[in-house]
Amino acid sequence: MSQRWELKYNSKWYRVSPGLVDIDEPTKVPRQLGWDVAAIVSPLSYPPVQCYVADAGAIKIVTGNRALFPKPAKMYAVLMLYGDNLVTTEGETWSRHRRLANPSFAETSIRYVWEQTIRILDQMFEDWGEFPTHEVHHMADLTKEITLPILGAVAFGQETNWESKPGTSPPGHKMTFQQAVKIVSERITLRIALPSWIWGDKESRGRMGLGGIASKGWLGLTIQEAAIGFAELQQYMEEMLDEQSKVGFEGRRDIFSQLVQATGEDVHDRLSTKDVIGNTFVFLIAGHETTAHSTAFLFGLLALEHEAQEELYNHIVSVLGDKQP
Repeated sequence: MSQRWELKYNSKWYRVSPGLVDIDEPTKVPRQLGWDVAAIVSPLSYPPVQCYVADAGAIKIVTGNRALFPKPAKMYAVLMLYGDNLVTTEGETWSRHRRLANPSFAETSIRYVWEQTIRILDQMFEDWGEFPTHEVHHMADLTKEITLPILGAVAFGQETNWESKPGTSPPGHKMTFQQAVKIVSERITLRIALPSWIWGDKESRGRMGLGGIASKGWLGLTIQEAAIGFAELQQYMEEMLDEQSKVGFEGRRDIFSQLVQATGEDVHDRLSTKDVIGNTFVFLIAGHETTAHSTAFLFGLLALEHEAQEELYNHIVSVLGDKQP
């Protein structure tokens, strides 16, 4: 007979039951057993004790009170590839990063996203020509190609064009900016999963693009390309910072430039160079895959639901008329 405990928190009682659960999807445990909180303990998992909450009020408290329930910042240390950022910090440091990053997402930034989206889509349709159909084998591949140059412009101010073929790398680089951003966004999981010694230091990457593993075979070449991509993106960001520091950031609407300009109550309260690069990198990674896949699902649903597609199209026409977006 299993024991049943009651836990009082914030003037509300929660039923908690200890026991052994054999289930493939632990997130379903509270709902299936009728509990408010289920704890799964295993020495093989990290963290060893994991609590699953199925009460909306408790979830709101846990996710909304950063003082009582701070995030395990150590688990996010793998994302400190270029510097501290909103994801890897907590407490006062996180509050400072958020305060300085908030202005980067004002109305002017949203308008800039819209302008870049129209620009890239216009170029894409022009590239497709007047053909009545265009075959797409995987919708997410297309939406990734669409969102990449948009985010490149919005995050870094690098307004690249829609390209059917890759461009030529500028002097001093092994990849174009767009190629580096693409590789970093697609291979972030590989970069996090493999130990740091594999990637080598900056000197070894500059010499052969790799650290502690030979660049042979599919895996070796994949890692080598990823290592060069991450090094190239860092080089591009450092060059952008140097170049813009000479001419100034006034009037620029990209996140990178606005993070550089951001100040607190004290004019000297600024993000360091590493913090600017670290936050811009995180915004890029967080925005690319999520936006691309959400848009891909949207297109898929509209393709299946013709009535909804027609309704959306008519609404757009009613708002825009003959005007350009």
